[in-house]
Amino acid sequence: MKWGALAAASALIFAGLVPTAAQASPAAASAERSAAAAADGDVEAASPGQEATDLTSGDLTADDLVETLIGEGITYSNAVYTGAAEGAGEVTGMSAVGVEGGVALSSGSIADSELGPSSVLGPNELTGNTSVLGVPGDSDLNLIVDPLTTMDASVLEFDFVPDTDQVKFTYVFGSDEYNEYVDSDYNDVFGFYVNGSNCAVVDTDEGTAPVTINTINNGVNSSLYNDNDAEAGHPHETEMDGFTEPLVCASDVTPGETNHVKLAIADTADATRDSAVLISAGTFAANTAPTAEDATYTTTIDTPVSTPLVASDPDGDELTYTVVEEPAEGTLSGDAPDLTYTPAEGYEGQETFTFTANDGAEDSNVATVTVNVVDEAPTAEPTVEPTAEPTQEPSAEPTDDPTTSPSPAPSETPAPAPEPEPSADPQPGEDLPRTGSDIGVALTTGGLLTAAGAVFLFIARRRRA
Repeated sequence: MKWGALAAASALIFAGLVPTAAQASPAAASAERSAAAAADGDVEAASPGQEATDLTSGDLTADDLVETLIGEGITYSNAVYTGAAEGAGEVTGMSAVGVEGGVALSSGSIADSELGPSSVLGPNELTGNTSVLGVPGDSDLNLIVDPLTTMDASVLEFDFVPDTDQVKFTYVFGSDEYNEYVDSDYNDVFGFYVNGSNCAVVDTDEGTAPVTINTINNGVNSSLYNDNDAEAGHPHETEMDGFTEPLVCASDVTPGETNHVKLAIADTADATRDSAVLISAGTFAANTAPTAEDATYTTTIDTPVSTPLVASDPDGDELTYTVVEEPAEGTLSGDAPDLTYTPAEGYEGQETFTFTANDGAEDSNVATVTVNVVDEAPTAEPTVEPTAEPTQEPSAEPTDDPTTSPSPAPSETPAPAPEPEPSADPQPGEDLPRTGSDIGVALTTGGLLTAAGAVFLFIARRRRA
């Protein structure tokens, strides 16, 4: 009976009806493959263009890692790495996961080593990659997974002085625990602590939570997840069975003063199924919020109009847009920032909506877009200027003689009595022609005639004498 029962149980195991030790624990699932890889080096070369360098040679130091991370507006000091030399290093050629190059921290080996194959380099050939680093966990990470504990922690810390009141950096988290151990205790953890506050978090239905395989996967925040396990066909050139989209960690800091950052990752509950976090080179930088600008547009009744959102970022970051308040008398369509406003049927008046821009770390101010919906389309040269003064005095009524110019005199002033027609029309500014006798001319003429008569009489008398 004993041997018969044992044989039956063995048959069930081979038939897959009873879970094996490897199926029950990720440690058992990966131990055999990792041990074989470490023993005989039977690990294929990394995917073309990919390279990883850890700290084992001594050529790469904690300062080198920090200098790879640091971007504009940051000075640093006191760089310290705690953990196995195999658990930290630099990677290049990792565009397959959205981080071309940068610093990698892992609960396993960054590069192929005596402890096991690389946890990040492709292709994906192992169902459960493990390198046991043999180092303790981290106290801050223990708080995240309490009552469980962590092990195989890799931790990079340094002080920094920023130019602005916020810092940010871009990272990707991946793990070989995807997808088998989602929602289990075997949930590797990492944290990015800026002045003691973890900024590696994500929104969930229960609120904000640390980024883990439980908070980003095929069922939760799936838009942020890339599946790379066997069932998905290993579409991505990385050993990790799943990884996030590039995420941004942003934190408020004190400008001009010394701040502190701690980057840490560790295994949870056991030391197997490695996880890693890749931090993009040069992205640990001071950040300045973008600026959104007000704008005004005009359209006519029932006519859609293009209403692009206008914003800028001093750091040159790519921006995303959010409409804060929708228009009340119309609708918006299109993909921001290229939106189109369509007024409600028959609506005429002034409409507004508001928006913000985000640089991946911080929102801009709230800006207002105004749309004037008018009855008629404006023209470049309107035929009527309602507010302009007329250039001529128009006649209220046509005159009897259309060829006669209107009199400049007021209409209520009576016309003067008729005068004899002058020989020529008077010109403005000239004296009017005289129409009667001039008394001065008459007197002068009379005097001349009298003098001439006297001379004539004098001559006549002398001839008689």
